[in-house]
Amino acid sequence: MNTNPTRTRSPLREIAAYAGLAYGLALAVAVALPDAQINLLLSVMVPTVAVTILTFTYFEKGERRALWGSFGLRRLGLRTWLPALFLPFLLCGAAYGTALLVGAGELTDVHVTVAGALDWTLNLVVGLVIMTVVIMGEEIGWRGYLLPRVQELTDKRRAAVLTGLMHGLFHLPLICLATTYDTGGNRWITAPAAVVTITAGGVFYAWLRDRSGSIWPVAVAHNSVNTVFDMGASLVVASSPASLVYVAGETGFATLGACAAMAVVVLMRAKVWRTTEVPVAVSRPAEPVRA
Repeated sequence: MNTNPTRTRSPLREIAAYAGLAYGLALAVAVALPDAQINLLLSVMVPTVAVTILTFTYFEKGERRALWGSFGLRRLGLRTWLPALFLPFLLCGAAYGTALLVGAGELTDVHVTVAGALDWTLNLVVGLVIMTVVIMGEEIGWRGYLLPRVQELTDKRRAAVLTGLMHGLFHLPLICLATTYDTGGNRWITAPAAVVTITAGGVFYAWLRDRSGSIWPVAVAHNSVNTVFDMGASLVVASSPASLVYVAGETGFATLGACAAMAVVVLMRAKVWRTTEVPVAVSRPAEPVRA
């Protein structure tokens, strides 16, 4: 006979559990390995590690398949791959163009040959494919697990911004404590700039997630951003110490402005967020406590 009230799931508790694990592990990586390049890869994998830990400690056996099924891993969402791939190239590439226009950077000497161009294109394609899979280590956590739960507590536009902000704050241990990530410039300036830029980018990632029902397009877009930053860093050199850092790249104000403008447009015009439908998330069934 059931004499006690049933226990229901709490999206807020699920969010807090994930955030505690993700931030705690990110801080541990930055403190333990501040100068090792592997801290970048380990940090990328932290969100998925956090979700995996929760899978086997927080969720019951009967809920685990549904949890991972809700991430959209079996759905490619191909119709959103085009904007996912090219919009980051356009926005972040424009930031490096701005750096050239204002004199913050200069183009490196590039000698183009047919063989070199073919080799560069092949490397770019292979890198996009491989690193998209790697970057899933982050997106399984942020747009796979976290975003739908934040959407249960507020509307989808606010959820997009809040999830992006939480993702941005996740980068602070590496920026502030390590020597391998966003190291140029004054960290009191570059760290907040990076957080705001990632928050704005998170709006686009959330739109891709809700538009496609999958996190594959999100991983494609996230990897496209990283690819543009790597290409920009190799093709454009700073004309004066740290000048490029404040204009382009993840910590640049031109990048921040482009991403913020894009985020405002998406927030205002996204049709997928004009409904009140709550996204599919793992539902924890009520569990009766038996006397």
